[in-house]
Amino acid sequence: MRYLFVLKIILELFTYFILFWGLQKLLSSQSDASFFIAFTIVTLVNLLFGRLIRDTLRPYMEAPFIYRLNQKKLVFERLIQQLVGSIQYQEIKKLLFASFSAVMPKVPHAFYIWENDYYYLSHYANIDNAEHLPPSVKAEYFKQIATEAAHFSLKDLSIPEHKIHTFNKAGMTEFYTFPGHNQIFAFLLTGKQVKRLFNREPVKPVFEKVQTKAGLILENSGLFIDLEKKHFETKKLIEVSQKILSTLETKEILDFILDALSTLISYNAAIIFLLADDGQTLKSTSTRGYQNSDPELLKLKVGQGAAGHVVQTKQIDVLRNVKDARFYCEVRKQTKSQITVPLLFDGSVSGVICLESDTEDFFTENDIEILKMFANLAAIAIHNARQVEIRLAKQAFEHELINAATVQKGLLVTQLPKIKNLNITAENIPSKIVSGDLYDFIRLSANSLGIAIGDVSGKGAPAALMMTLVLAGFRAQSKTESTTCDVVNRLNDLLTQTTIEGKYTTFFYGIIRLDQNKIIFTNAGHNPPILIKKNGEIIYLKTGGIVLGFLENQNYKQEEISFESGDILIAFTDGVTEAMNLYEEEFGEDRIINIIKENNQKSVFEIKEALKNALTDFSDQRLQADDLTLIFAKHD
Repeated sequence: MRYLFVLKIILELFTYFILFWGLQKLLSSQSDASFFIAFTIVTLVNLLFGRLIRDTLRPYMEAPFIYRLNQKKLVFERLIQQLVGSIQYQEIKKLLFASFSAVMPKVPHAFYIWENDYYYLSHYANIDNAEHLPPSVKAEYFKQIATEAAHFSLKDLSIPEHKIHTFNKAGMTEFYTFPGHNQIFAFLLTGKQVKRLFNREPVKPVFEKVQTKAGLILENSGLFIDLEKKHFETKKLIEVSQKILSTLETKEILDFILDALSTLISYNAAIIFLLADDGQTLKSTSTRGYQNSDPELLKLKVGQGAAGHVVQTKQIDVLRNVKDARFYCEVRKQTKSQITVPLLFDGSVSGVICLESDTEDFFTENDIEILKMFANLAAIAIHNARQVEIRLAKQAFEHELINAATVQKGLLVTQLPKIKNLNITAENIPSKIVSGDLYDFIRLSANSLGIAIGDVSGKGAPAALMMTLVLAGFRAQSKTESTTCDVVNRLNDLLTQTTIEGKYTTFFYGIIRLDQNKIIFTNAGHNPPILIKKNGEIIYLKTGGIVLGFLENQNYKQEEISFESGDILIAFTDGVTEAMNLYEEEFGEDRIINIIKENNQKSVFEIKEALKNALTDFSDQRLQADDLTLIFAKHD
């Protein structure tokens, strides 16, 4: 191929030489008739055959480049085939990274994946001083980007200048999106060397398919990973709860909490400080990873360091870079990021739990949520242990644990999502201190809302623990607008593998689509919610299948019904319909329907209060025998 290139250059030079020589002759007036004839022939030959010669040589000149393009196209086509058959999250990432390395063997590139409002660095190659790459980038920087496969220059995005400078310094200027269902799920940063490659046939259409498929497949497999993770987190929470019930030793419980946390969060050091009786000093009660640290540095006063500051503010403190922190006391020289959470019970602080990492900006939003739950359990354990030390025996300790209903209440939605032209309200009233009922609202888009309600068999603490598992599993499933039957199917598979034999859950999941004026729903053995149409028609939402956690491999169904202006939906647990009066008559569904019809012009809150008052009058204010949960939704 080099010889062809040299030949082309010689022909081009010869042509220019003849033209130059001819012009020189003309200008010097030394030309004769024979020269004019020769010059004319050469010029005509160049005009007639020069382009033909160049066109003939061009395929040979471009052949190596076309060959390389086709090779890279084959890499992406093979990747697409492999992605279709892959379901494991880590396997999918390995396939992507291997393909990037094959297509861009010498080009600097980095790959970021979304998780809880941040994009985290998942892979990089061919980058000098990679430790300076941002470990995470806020998702809010990309909110204006359309959810489709696209290519941008970094300078066209709203990323902070210092991060753009860091990427440019690493040799990366191009930004390629990998869309998920409702947002950009991942993005690839590369050098400008590949801009021409990814924008040229035949590579461009194949790479665009990779962008679209990889984003969706990564997101779907990530949901399964998230579900498994939530399942594991719930198991650990149950283990800690059981540990709290089985011992009165505070340090033993706190040590167990730190060990359980280490299986969920990869921290490098951890410490739990307890507030001393004087209310002014903090005692290090349980530690991990401080073997070579000065013990005197682990003694703090209220207001000193991040731990002492959190005791004062009662707020979580996240230090993404301890060098920039105002409240920080160095105990370990390796520490670069830290998170501190207060141990709160009934508004009072009993101490703090603190995790440290040797990596800057290490802890994610999910880590914070996990730590909050464990801090709640630690606070309960400390509170109950102190109560036992004063006046209670071990039997009363379980009763005090159940008094921590605030932990469970915190799992239920407190701030109801707002959807235009849709009014909603809900209420949960446990028969005991804690409840086996659950409800949830998931805002899926500006015009769609997911609603769920369920009832775990049994009452009290066992039902409440099972309720946390069901709720955690449902939230892991409902991050995208999956079909209701798919969500319920996967939730049933989770519960059949984790629940105790004989325990089950009734469950209803519906999606209200105001833009389509309809409700899509699946009912897993729950009391059928009632849809009262504006014209008075009554519709019971029954379609679905059997209760959750009873039999595995069930095929749940879903149904769509219209939901128009003036329609009212009520979902409830059997604690409403089975409420009894002095004559052991049940409240029943007919009374519910009549009360709603009588108050259909009022707000959902007023309708709910009318129903509650009717229940109270009917049962003569007797102690209810079962948990009671209500959900109202009115299309305005």
